[in-house]
Amino acid sequence: MISVIVPIYNVKAYLSQCIESLLCQAYTDLEIILVDDGSTDGSSALCEEYRKKDSRIRVIHKENGGLVSARKAGLRMAEGAYIAYVDGDDFIEPDMYERMYAELIKQAVDVVMCGRFEDTGDVSREVFHGIPEGRYGKEELLKEVYPRMIVKDAFFEWGIFPGVWDKLFRRECLERFQHEVDERIVMGEDAACTYPCLLNAESIYIMKKCLYHYRQSTASMVKRIPDCVQEREQFRILYEMVDKSLKKYADIFDLRSQWKTYLLFLMVPRACSLYRGYEKLPYLFPFPAVEKESSIILYGAGAYGQRLYYYLEKTGFCSITAWVDRNYKELRSMGLPVESPEVIPGVSYDAIVIANTYERSRKALYQDLIGKYPKEKVHMPDVELIFSEESMKAFGLTENAG
Repeated sequence: MISVIVPIYNVKAYLSQCIESLLCQAYTDLEIILVDDGSTDGSSALCEEYRKKDSRIRVIHKENGGLVSARKAGLRMAEGAYIAYVDGDDFIEPDMYERMYAELIKQAVDVVMCGRFEDTGDVSREVFHGIPEGRYGKEELLKEVYPRMIVKDAFFEWGIFPGVWDKLFRRECLERFQHEVDERIVMGEDAACTYPCLLNAESIYIMKKCLYHYRQSTASMVKRIPDCVQEREQFRILYEMVDKSLKKYADIFDLRSQWKTYLLFLMVPRACSLYRGYEKLPYLFPFPAVEKESSIILYGAGAYGQRLYYYLEKTGFCSITAWVDRNYKELRSMGLPVESPEVIPGVSYDAIVIANTYERSRKALYQDLIGKYPKEKVHMPDVELIFSEESMKAFGLTENAG
């Protein structure tokens, strides 16, 4: 039996689609554990309605304690030999667990993982792990996977995505690592469980098949400026707790330098909250040639672009003359004031700022832009600046950080 744990907090608008996608699975030997983490929007009652419809559904109602707490509660109730997770606002393909279970048995591995669809409105994009499809035993894990498991050579290109929801685990491989995750962690929760688990796995199988639908919306993407003190504390807890865990398993493979790179990947879009002295910088971090009070075109409206847009709008650190993205139609339907890149020739600006932390896509975009506009006005994030001692200290990722 596969136990599917579904953490739920105020996702009523999407919850029926999520649960129905589980009930319609071709693989039927499922235990579906709905963990209502103190919802206040009617999700609780919806869970009970579904429990009455199908005997495979079990429901936990608990006080709000966060995602880690909800996953642990579900795991304690779970009776299956295999464990899977689905977030309450996502859904899965009808054959997801049939395919993943078949590969887990056929390949005789501890963990199977698949690709995902990133759904933005009506647009669905296929996204795959950065390590080729195939079976990896311990020897292959040590030589081919662990050296690039979190991040490959570039800043930033994934090896294996941290999400627990695109994976099927043998229970004994996962259980203790989920319970070791500190419940104070409120971002990076998946990484805190997944990477220690994979370090201790004897074998894995990576499928080049998208089976999970990860829903992207303005609700799930970063769109506001949080309390700086609180966010710094959340990152401190995440960094220290996971670094401590990875240190414990460093005799298998030391992932701590990759972990620091991953933290920087998370922190750069949040520099306005996390970089000490950010407001005193004479330039827009991490774009050293973009001076404070410049007029800019902000290119990109993903999580990073949204974060940067709302910060600049609030503070006036730089003035935004246009916010553009190739996917502007879908983004506008989500309520974001994004325009087509075609407006650029008609706009006055000092700099075009590429708000993208993924190496491959931002380099491709840069090459496209410098073919159309003055090269000196097009700016990518400066990776050397991100990894400089000064930046690492300002982010609190060096031992002598204040």
